[in-house]
Amino acid sequence: MARSKQHPNQLAIDFLAAYRRMLISLGAPDKLVYNESMFARLTDQWDQSHVLPVDVLFQKLPVEAVVYRMQKVDDRLQFPDTLMAGELRGVEGLTGFSGLFREQGWIILPAELSGMYKNLFLTILTASVGLEKWYASRQELLAEAERVALTTLLPEADIRNFFGLRLTKFPDSFRSEVSGYFNLPFDFILKRAYHLGAVSDEVFDEASNTRKLRTPGRSVQHRAA
Repeated sequence: MARSKQHPNQLAIDFLAAYRRMLISLGAPDKLVYNESMFARLTDQWDQSHVLPVDVLFQKLPVEAVVYRMQKVDDRLQFPDTLMAGELRGVEGLTGFSGLFREQGWIILPAELSGMYKNLFLTILTASVGLEKWYASRQELLAEAERVALTTLLPEADIRNFFGLRLTKFPDSFRSEVSGYFNLPFDFILKRAYHLGAVSDEVFDEASNTRKLRTPGRSVQHRAA
């Protein structure tokens, strides 16, 4: 039987896919192209000389502490020996992403994020690297990475202290108090309460402004690459 010929471009695509793979791209779908472009640029330069592009303002993020905390709550997490985690300043269109490059995990965020979002998204993206071997579906990976991140950041006892009365309405004063206590956006705190069964489906659906995607139950805001 004659062998089918492969187009040279197809060989190049297959080769690239073998060593550079984006896992999660934060933000709307149209931001994926910006994140993919930056991921390619960073890893191409790193592959050539083990340095980052000289015009990129890169600052390392404390990913080791995040890994340590997450591994205490979920023993499935498996991380590469090297994690390249940092923030970039002044990169137009960048929203943040996680990916794999050769034997490395990459986690990149824009420096302009506020503190509460930076901590949250760093934890979600780091979780996606540790969980990627378990999920062929990127949508499932995204949902599970978010769940593990919220479990790490929001202890069950503290959540039940705030949501233990089975509240059905969340006035602005309550949202502000809870968000300030945890230093996280209220919508994500509400998701954690929902995961724990402290908030019903109906209350969650009414209170949440996010697009609903039920995996074991949870809504997703970002894009799985």
